[in-house]
Amino acid sequence: MQPLISIALCTYNGAKYLHQQLTSILNQTYKNIEVIIVDDSSTDDTIDIVKTFEKSYPQIKLYQNKQNLGFNKNFEKAITLTTGDYIAISDQDDIWELNKLELLLNHIGENWLIFSNSVFVDENNNDLNKTLLQQTSELGKRDFRSLLFYNFVTGHTVLFKRIFITYILPIPNEGYYDWWMGFIALYHQKIAYLNSNLTRHRIHSSSVMNKEEQANSSKQNEARFLEKTKNLEILKDYANLSTEDKHLITELYNSFTKKSRYNTFLITQMIRNYPYYFPDLKKRNLISRFNFALKMGY
Repeated sequence: MQPLISIALCTYNGAKYLHQQLTSILNQTYKNIEVIIVDDSSTDDTIDIVKTFEKSYPQIKLYQNKQNLGFNKNFEKAITLTTGDYIAISDQDDIWELNKLELLLNHIGENWLIFSNSVFVDENNNDLNKTLLQQTSELGKRDFRSLLFYNFVTGHTVLFKRIFITYILPIPNEGYYDWWMGFIALYHQKIAYLNSNLTRHRIHSSSVMNKEEQANSSKQNEARFLEKTKNLEILKDYANLSTEDKHLITELYNSFTKKSRYNTFLITQMIRNYPYYFPDLKKRNLISRFNFALKMGY
């Protein structure tokens, strides 16, 4: 018998696009699924849409929060309510390729987590000719350092095994749940990447990515700095870090909180280990790495 795959889908005022996403999930080529939907106190027609689907599809199980939990804790709740051998994360406004679950399951192997790529679409499902990750992206020999300053493991692309839950819970209140999950899987070298566009990821007026693109550059830079600092603060307390790795992340966190342009530790790390921290950015010589470090921590 095929293993059960649970889809953890969190909703919040997602009525506009939810029908398309649920249809793409229920029409997957992989059929042994359950769809755990946790609504975070929506005020639009989201609940009515889900209940309509629920009447026809016993795979769907709806849970409603009495109070808004926020996306991190809402996904944590959804994950804890799943019963499958594997869990996939779903946004409320995307569209899945119909073979998404089948392909991810076939390629996860001995890993705890697998993630894939996505293509961006607009509000009307028109292709924006842009992908989440570069088409040439690969994991290669990356280690946990490549997930300290930016995230490339996006929640809506992942499938993970049930054993992984014991490592990722509880999910921190702050930061991003998928960055946390990706870091832990990569830290233990139990992660795989399937370079296929398996999700049509919708960019629309209320999406987080669209709001970030519309923000002015100074606000964006400050937000990115705070995001990196908060992520380092969270990751330095991961329970299974070695003493050496905990020290490294803690020192990087301290470097950021100082906001000092000439931070010796940060500059040394960037000069020596820039390719490990930023494998997706352009190659830099020593002088360029030095200048990059000056801007990075201030």
